[in-house]
Amino acid sequence: SNVLSSQEISSVQTSTQLFNGMTVKARSAAREVIATYSVDDIFIELIIQLPSNYPLGSITVESGKRVGVAVQQWRNWMLQLSTYLTHQNGSIMEGLSLWKNNVDK
Repeated sequence: SNVLSSQEISSVQTSTQLFNGMTVKARSAAREVIATYSVDDIFIELIIQLPSNYPLGSITVESGKRVGVAVQQWRNWMLQLSTYLTHQNGSIMEGLSLWKNNVDK
């Protein structure tokens, strides 16, 4: 589990994928990835945490700041990201790309 979670976090750190208006930071000691997306005056923060028994345990997706987003819309985005990461074996960067595309729409 430690090796797999370290590989996932390091793939985020070494990723060359750039997002317009979004910054992605990985903290390997905490096993989490923090994405901050800003458009005009709207700031959205997303925290993805890997469990200690990753990939057997479910990845936790939490919301940080979500100014300017309706609650129901936010829940839909979070559910889509959680489902993608947990049940479709997607990488964190691919999940963030999917999440950002949903937010942009």
